[in-house]
Amino acid sequence: MKIKQGKVIKERVIQNNQVATQNLVVNLPNVISAIRVALAPVLILLIVEKQANAFLCVLAFSLFTDAIDGYLARRLDQVTELGIRLDSWADLITYAVMLLGLIQLWPELFERESNYLVIAFSSWIVPLLVCQARFGCFPSYHTLAAKIAAVSVAPAYFIATLWGDSLIFRGVLLFYLWVTLEQVIITSILPRWQGNIAGFWVAAALARQNEES
Repeated sequence: MKIKQGKVIKERVIQNNQVATQNLVVNLPNVISAIRVALAPVLILLIVEKQANAFLCVLAFSLFTDAIDGYLARRLDQVTELGIRLDSWADLITYAVMLLGLIQLWPELFERESNYLVIAFSSWIVPLLVCQARFGCFPSYHTLAAKIAAVSVAPAYFIATLWGDSLIFRGVLLFYLWVTLEQVIITSILPRWQGNIAGFWVAAALARQNEES
C-alpha cells in the first residue's frame, strides 16, 4: 500500500514539474531574473547620483542573481521558455547599465577601452539581429562559451573599475568575438529556434536529426 502511495506521489510530482516546465510563469528562477531587471533603475539612479561604490555593490548582487537563476531552473526542473527569454533580457539590460556606469562613473577607463567595448557591444548586437531576422526572437542559446564570458566579465569589470587594471577586461571583451561567431553559426544551422544550446555541435546534431526525419 505504501509503495503504491509512493508511486502516486512520484507521478504527481512529475506531472507538476511538467506543468512548471511548460506553463508556469511565476517560479523562483523567473522571479530572480525579474529582480535583476528591477534593479536596473536602481543602478541608473546610483549612476546619476555618482555613487560609484554603491553602484558596484548593487551590481555585484545583480550579477550574483545572474549566476544562480539558471542553476535553480535546472535544479528545480523549472526551465521555461519565459525564463529563458527573461534571462536574456535581464542580461542585455544589465550589460547596458554596466556600460553606462563606465561612461558616467569611470569616463577615463571608458575612453581608454572604447575600442574593445565597441567590439563587445557589436558582439551582443550582431547575434540578436541575425536571430531576429531568422526566428524573430532573442538567441537565448546560453552556450557554454557565453556562460564562460558572463562569469568572467564580472571580476574583470570590478578589477578594471577598482584597480584600473584592464588587461583581463580586454581579454574577456575579445572572447565575445567567439561567442558571437558561435551564436551566428547556431542560428544559421538550427532548423527551428530552441533555447539553451550548449554549443554549435548541439545545433549541428539537431540539424542532422531534422534532415533524417
